[in-house]
Amino acid sequence: MVLCLLLIAASVIVYAAGSEQNRENENTGDIENGSEIVGGWTTAGSPVVTGDFKKVFDKAVSELVGVDYTPVAYLASQVVTGTNHCVLCKATPVVPDAKTAYVIVYIYEDLDGNAEVTEIVSRNADAYIAEGDIDGGWSETESPEMTDEAKTALDKACETLTGAEYTPVALLATQVVAGTNYRIICESRPSAPFPECGYVIVTVYADLSGNAEITDTIEFRHKDIYNSNPIDSEATDSAIAAVDGNMKTYYEMSDGTWMCDDVIYKYRLEIKGRMPNAAVDSTFVYLSNIEEISFEQAYKAAGVSSNMGEYFSPEEAVLVEMN
Repeated sequence: MVLCLLLIAASVIVYAAGSEQNRENENTGDIENGSEIVGGWTTAGSPVVTGDFKKVFDKAVSELVGVDYTPVAYLASQVVTGTNHCVLCKATPVVPDAKTAYVIVYIYEDLDGNAEVTEIVSRNADAYIAEGDIDGGWSETESPEMTDEAKTALDKACETLTGAEYTPVALLATQVVAGTNYRIICESRPSAPFPECGYVIVTVYADLSGNAEITDTIEFRHKDIYNSNPIDSEATDSAIAAVDGNMKTYYEMSDGTWMCDDVIYKYRLEIKGRMPNAAVDSTFVYLSNIEEISFEQAYKAAGVSSNMGEYFSPEEAVLVEMN
């Protein structure tokens, strides 16, 4: 009888622990079932955006004005004193006839349930998504989970890929042609001793004979993963102070210049104004080697524009704060 009671008690403990683990998985996009990337980040076991994470996301983006952000796929997480989240979003500027684009948003959630956006990585990656069908016959998937057909097509297309390894994370859209086009976001690992890993949106065409090829790629840098150009320690020794901007950490230098990502800038510009149709003013802080940046240039280069010609190169300017 004693042995039976002990076995029952052990079963209850194991069941409770398993239930708690399942709840944690649901809150973080099932990250425990994912694979570790590097730098402490773990790929989500499922890219589905859960209801619990949507609450965290909404809280984090509530302070951002001028652009509507919609989470599409949960990509990865990093456990710190709290949790860092990485999520692919659709970003639509609150202006007439604005294009929707894909961006990657990083969110920090502290142990008290507070959440804030720490970085937004944007590229010229038009989402072409309104509701349901996408221009040109593309259709947004009901779920970002990879299908067997999409994975088979990507594996086939990657057989001749050199210089990098693509690991699928989420299926974004499909297009039926003479065969099928798939739009997939993947982890990208360059074939190098210290790769600068990131994400890439890949378009794969699979024909009716089972052949497949990659027809387009759009790359995104991944935050806090192997940095092939680490900040020079001697340079930081010349810094007066480090500043934790809500987009990037940067340094005020002893000679009056500024440094971010190992690039020296002459100016720190606070650019304030009101975006079209916005209810309140926005402030963009850029480190810059350009003496003047207009408010229109500032907000378009912050991720609003789908025209790559309106973005600054790292040598010209970098956005470090956005309020």
